[in-house]
Amino acid sequence: MLNPLFAFGVPAALMVAYIILFFTRKKKTNDYRRFALTLIAVFLTTFSYQVYNYSQTIVSLTSVESFQKNFGYSQGRLIVPFLLGAILTVINVYYLFRQFRKKE
Repeated sequence: MLNPLFAFGVPAALMVAYIILFFTRKKKTNDYRRFALTLIAVFLTTFSYQVYNYSQTIVSLTSVESFQKNFGYSQGRLIVPFLLGAILTVINVYYLFRQFRKKE
């Protein structure tokens, strides 16, 4: 789970999907687009939190230096996708609720 290609590749792929969906503007799917963006952002947040939490477990069993030596990156870098996902989640939930209020 802490392999760099997996730990950073999945969030990168989710961000690519998010960007593609964000710039897709069709009238038919406009209502569902914000919901799909919210799902991607929540999944990004959840996945990144799980990876960061697992890295915390590994560091508590070994050491920070051992973690960096074995995986080739510092543990602090794992917080970046988590924060990005959390920010996108808050933004999308805000706009999603705003969109639902307009329809009523």
